[in-house]
Amino acid sequence: MQVLLSAYRVLLMGLVAVIVAIVAIAVFFRYVLNAPLIFSFDLATVLFVWLIFLGLAQAAHEGSHMAVDLFTALLPAWLATALDIAVRMLMIAIALFLIRYSWDLAMRTHMEIASMRISVMWVYLAMPVGFSLFALYELVSLVRSAMGLPIGRHSV
Repeated sequence: MQVLLSAYRVLLMGLVAVIVAIVAIAVFFRYVLNAPLIFSFDLATVLFVWLIFLGLAQAAHEGSHMAVDLFTALLPAWLATALDIAVRMLMIAIALFLIRYSWDLAMRTHMEIASMRISVMWVYLAMPVGFSLFALYELVSLVRSAMGLPIGRHSV
């Protein structure tokens, strides 16, 4: 499991590096060579969208999503665990709902990104893929939480 999480994190860091490289190369071509790359902005945007949605599961693992835990620290352990399970079940339900509708949105899209000559569907597919990975992560966390095992960054 640790290897999978590390590989996933490397993938996300690789996406950031590629986005930075694309922007730097585009600046060089535009201002030094005076030959702008017409696809650079669109490609960086598409990769950024993928980074955001693929980062959902990693952010959940790191505990980076917004949460109000003021009261959960005051609860008895059994009640805090029950609340954690309920919240994870709700997150899975929301993710499944978003998977369904974002998939429908992606499949209905017939526009094209002119500069790259690819379908906008590839941009919209980031949503169901990201929500699926998030739902999978939350499912694993739900099982671990129900078993009383540590979750997230505390589990490794």
